[in-house]
Amino acid sequence: MSVDVVGTAVGTAFGELFSLVKEVVRTVVVFRDELVKIASTLDSIVPIMEDINELNKRLDRKDLGQIQALINDGTDLVRKCSKIKAFNWYKRYTHSKKLTEFDAKLAREFQLSVPLMGVRNTVEILGEVMELREEFREYRSSQANDGALQSGLGASGNLVVPEAPDFIIGSELEASLRKIKGQLLEEGVSVIVVTAPGGCGKTTLLAKLCHDMDIKGKFNNNIMFIRVSKKLNLTDIVQKMIQHKNFRVPTIETEDLAVHYLQQLLEKIGQNPVLLVLDDVWTESKSFLDKFVFKKIKDYKIVVTSRYEFPDVSFVHHLNPLNNGEALELFRRSVTVDNRSMVVPDDDLVEQVVNRCKGLPLALTVVAKSLQGKDRSFWETKLLDWSEGRSLLRSDTDILDCLRKSLDDLDGDSSIKERFMDLSSFPEDRKIPATALIDMWVELYKLDFNGIRAVSDLHKLVYRNLADLVITRRDLSDDEDRSYSSHYVMQHDLLRDLAIMDCKQGEVEKRKRLFLDLTGNNFPDWWSEQKQPTLGARLVSISTDGTFSTPWPNLQLPEAEALVLNFETNSQTKTYALPEFIEKADKLKALIVTNYSFFLAELHNFHVIGSNLRRMRLERVTVPLLSMGKLRLHNLQKISFFMCDIGRASTSNDAKISDAMPNLVELDIDYCNDLVTLPDGICEIKPLRKLSITNCHNFSELPEQIGQSAALEVVRLNSCTDLSLLPDSIGTLQKLISLIISDCLNLSALPHQIGQLVNLKRINMKGCLRLSELPRSIVKLRNLRKVVCDKEKEVLWGPLKSSLNALNIIVSEEEEANLDWLRD
Repeated sequence: MSVDVVGTAVGTAFGELFSLVKEVVRTVVVFRDELVKIASTLDSIVPIMEDINELNKRLDRKDLGQIQALINDGTDLVRKCSKIKAFNWYKRYTHSKKLTEFDAKLAREFQLSVPLMGVRNTVEILGEVMELREEFREYRSSQANDGALQSGLGASGNLVVPEAPDFIIGSELEASLRKIKGQLLEEGVSVIVVTAPGGCGKTTLLAKLCHDMDIKGKFNNNIMFIRVSKKLNLTDIVQKMIQHKNFRVPTIETEDLAVHYLQQLLEKIGQNPVLLVLDDVWTESKSFLDKFVFKKIKDYKIVVTSRYEFPDVSFVHHLNPLNNGEALELFRRSVTVDNRSMVVPDDDLVEQVVNRCKGLPLALTVVAKSLQGKDRSFWETKLLDWSEGRSLLRSDTDILDCLRKSLDDLDGDSSIKERFMDLSSFPEDRKIPATALIDMWVELYKLDFNGIRAVSDLHKLVYRNLADLVITRRDLSDDEDRSYSSHYVMQHDLLRDLAIMDCKQGEVEKRKRLFLDLTGNNFPDWWSEQKQPTLGARLVSISTDGTFSTPWPNLQLPEAEALVLNFETNSQTKTYALPEFIEKADKLKALIVTNYSFFLAELHNFHVIGSNLRRMRLERVTVPLLSMGKLRLHNLQKISFFMCDIGRASTSNDAKISDAMPNLVELDIDYCNDLVTLPDGICEIKPLRKLSITNCHNFSELPEQIGQSAALEVVRLNSCTDLSLLPDSIGTLQKLISLIISDCLNLSALPHQIGQLVNLKRINMKGCLRLSELPRSIVKLRNLRKVVCDKEKEVLWGPLKSSLNALNIIVSEEEEANLDWLRD
């Protein structure tokens, strides 16, 4: 992205610093690591600087004072560093620290002093321009409604490069890295296809490559990692790419229009090198690949991973399995626990097992975990089982056969296999919210309300390489308060295929799980018949694409306890109706509804939800919170809204949400940008113990009636950037244990009544940059055990340690100060 912010003093200074850092990174080796970090921070700031430039033009202002001074200081510092010789160890040490400090200060300053955007469009003016907030509030709301503000971390998935392992095993992989890297560092346009069977490590290889310093140095923030999979949607992918680059997202109705917008985007950002990774492209998608090729763009690279070959592509790289020695090394690493050597059977038995896996990393790691800690007889039994099947792994089917036999006995704990099978309720190549799994498992398996056992089961799957855990944003309070809102699960395609194959065994009426993936209105034969079978499935998952249209056929689900609805809408309708057959599912306890389209969808047919429902999670839908007062969800204990539009006024004058959900224990609202305040009726729900409102950038106040919620134990308000005050009535929450207000950038004071929170144990106020003093009553918090804050706020709490003896002050690390969360 170009630095097109000249014309203002701060814009000119920023452009000069930006260009200087880029030049010094290329020519000076001494401070390269520090300068690459600064360059990355500056890249993140470019869109904000463009907004500053536009706002300055409107306001007829020339600079931004403190920001401009900081940029000037940074320019001087980088110039000095460029002249320091490699052998001057003292100056190298001192100036390395100065560069690191400047990078952290730059990020912090932009968090505090510039117009903040909830994905660069939610504008908030802090400090001297506070009086303009009302002028921009309408602008923010209009931007929020078009869906462009929605986070890329949820259902839609963002396009950042996945994490890569610290090490890779195999000369083949290392040689592949060098070969493909060389192609990418050359100038010009090229398409590279990396092909291999499933489970060979194609995605891992590309993730490792994209994290390479030379590749990042060349492509900077123009690396986009797109998971394509079999069920692709070109318009959705193009919209995500536009969002990823922080531009306003248009409505795209046809593939031809999507190609037009894609070309516009690439031409706009293609002034700098662009790297596009298309992961898991199927052979049916060859025409789809052609739509991404634009030869006019100067230095534009496309890397494709696929199980199939594309013979007309100029550069095809075949990724081979590991050789025998490398396979043994990976297997031995995987069969150990916490890097401690374990007693394993003799080398001959190990080699027999490794030979069964034919050098495929996925098979090696999964099989190793299944044998971990087992005695020799168990290993021998497994080899006998495998010998009854195929002798070679030549196809995906053979790999699945090998994996299936390794999963037959998971430490004698059938629950692990059950959880593994449940993951396939969600679409391929999507991040599965851990909170959705927790809700499902708590009800299906009658676990504890907070999901502690469910999280333990999830970690068992991750430990066995049966799933990957992705944490998008670390928060010190997540584990303590059982939030897990930033935890996502991903599963390898082959493992998902394995679970689905097992779930489809036997007659449909007797299956424990029913997974339906519908294209258009093509229903299975048994469903389209006039006489509907009565199904015994306890878990039901139905996925529909944008061509599906209602009405739904009838479905008999008398035993269903969890229902997962995954859907996409087309650009014309943007609506979705809950199936009428839900009304007769009397045992339904958990309902998870996820819209995988780019824009929000209006949700209808809420009346079909029965009163036995205990947990409901809604994602990327429009459903006014107040309108839910007309429902009768008398057993509902937890409801979650993620990236929803819930703030519209109710059309009913007498519907009270406290009457609809009288037993609600937990309310989670995340990334709901239209929410300004809570309905008063929420505060009348007596059992409510946990209230979580996070990343809602227009949320400006808790109602004064919050003091009526006497059962509240956790109040979580992090990243609510418009929140300026907490109501005085919060002091009446005698059971409150945890208060999280991290990254509430505009919060300027804590209520004087906070000292009345006699049971408060934890406060997280990291990132509360405008909060400059504490009320005197804070000394009354005798049970306060932990405070998380920034370095500069430590001085506020330090003097209290003498009176609050158990207080532990945890200072947030400087390197955590960054702008990444603004992209949500």
